[in-house]
Amino acid sequence: MTPTLLPAVALVALTLLGLVALRPFSYRTRIGFDLVCFVAISVFLLGEGVFPVFPPPSGPLDGTELWLRAVCGAWWLLGARILVAVLWVTLHRSRRSREARLFSDLTASAIYLAAALVVLNSVLALPVTGLLATSGIVAIVLALALQSTLADVFAGIAVGIEAPFGVGDRIQIDDKVEGRIVQINWRSIRILTDENDVAVIPNSIVAKAKIVNRSFPDPQRAASVEISCPRDVAPEHVIETLLHATLLCPDILSTPKASAVLSRLGPRWNAYRVAFSVGDSKSVSRTKDQLLRAARRQLHYAGLLDEDGRRTDQRSPGTDRLDVARRVLSDIIIFEGLADQQITSLAGQLELRRLEPDEVLFTQGAVDPSLYIVVAGVLEFTRVTGMAGETIGCIGAGEYVGEIGLLTGAQHAATARARTHCRIYQLPREAIAELLSDHVELAEALDRSMRRGLATLHREIAVRATPDIGAPAQLLQRIRSLFHKHPSV
Repeated sequence: MTPTLLPAVALVALTLLGLVALRPFSYRTRIGFDLVCFVAISVFLLGEGVFPVFPPPSGPLDGTELWLRAVCGAWWLLGARILVAVLWVTLHRSRRSREARLFSDLTASAIYLAAALVVLNSVLALPVTGLLATSGIVAIVLALALQSTLADVFAGIAVGIEAPFGVGDRIQIDDKVEGRIVQINWRSIRILTDENDVAVIPNSIVAKAKIVNRSFPDPQRAASVEISCPRDVAPEHVIETLLHATLLCPDILSTPKASAVLSRLGPRWNAYRVAFSVGDSKSVSRTKDQLLRAARRQLHYAGLLDEDGRRTDQRSPGTDRLDVARRVLSDIIIFEGLADQQITSLAGQLELRRLEPDEVLFTQGAVDPSLYIVVAGVLEFTRVTGMAGETIGCIGAGEYVGEIGLLTGAQHAATARARTHCRIYQLPREAIAELLSDHVELAEALDRSMRRGLATLHREIAVRATPDIGAPAQLLQRIRSLFHKHPSV
């Protein structure tokens, strides 16, 4: 071998050996090796004064020229690999571009194809005209046979260039399919819906569809619900009550503020639309459910639903307060075992309190043996732990707090402050002491009812505002001790 041939053979052998041996290594290691080989071959060709494009041979090729052409072919292929790597780094800086790989894959294929044609035609001096003509005919036949698939591929190219979404984004397509994108490929996208199904949407349909990206520029989502009330109720009263209901939904964002408007007039019912925003689309359904239930309770206790043919504002002033008090007490689960006469007796001993916004009902650590029942407005609970304070949440009409302090004399675990104008019924301990003295089994019934009440979903906030009630026997013992009953009774 001549001195020129030895380095050429060594470079080609080293390049092939490295490409095979480094396959288990990381992508960066392999690209670094390619770059070193590319620089070494470039230095070698520059030293030999060889340009990596050869004219057609005029005769048979000797061994030296064959190896030089092989080195030039390696130079072109390594250059294509390095160019594809640079393209990948440039296009895949952000998460969204990393996930949509269709455009970069097609560009890489075009670069490799162009490099292969240059090597075949200008380095190895092989005729490619016939190959191109044959491949053109084959391409036409395949295009006719794969029209729908090719439509999906080219639609995927268009969608990939525009990049309206990426893997992990939540999108809605034509008001029909909504969910999180889990895969994007050459033919389709796959969407994981809220029903835990995977919807496969061809790219040709995606390219023509109306797409709403719920995750861009941020995952915040606006939604609304519609509620009907009797037409003769003052809209201002209904709107204020509905806004109170939004305060009872912890997932509703404070900015932008929720709003309630009169959306439609009717012969018997008027429609109101409550608009709100949540942090992400996953909480929309849950928040709508919470808002509708909270609005129903607020409107129910405000007497605005006309459920019995007469609203509370149509009843006579003498009976209104007592009727409302009886209805509120009957709805409380801890009094479910009481007879109607006992409910009426308790209702007559309720004390009505009115609070202005930010007025404190009771403070954390205070001993206040009373049950508080909200009949209008919203109460907010805050708690101080160590040096920091936290807001626990809010309760509204039809909810209650203080049952543990009423029955056991325990301290309040949080501070209750009026978030809005509030009307609250206060039931003092003296009102229930007579019932417990006259009815031995009532303490056990209250124990059972209280535990069921603390376990219900809508009582979660008030539960966090009460101390630990302990084991069943402990709670019953505390109730009996407080009301001077002996454990054996």
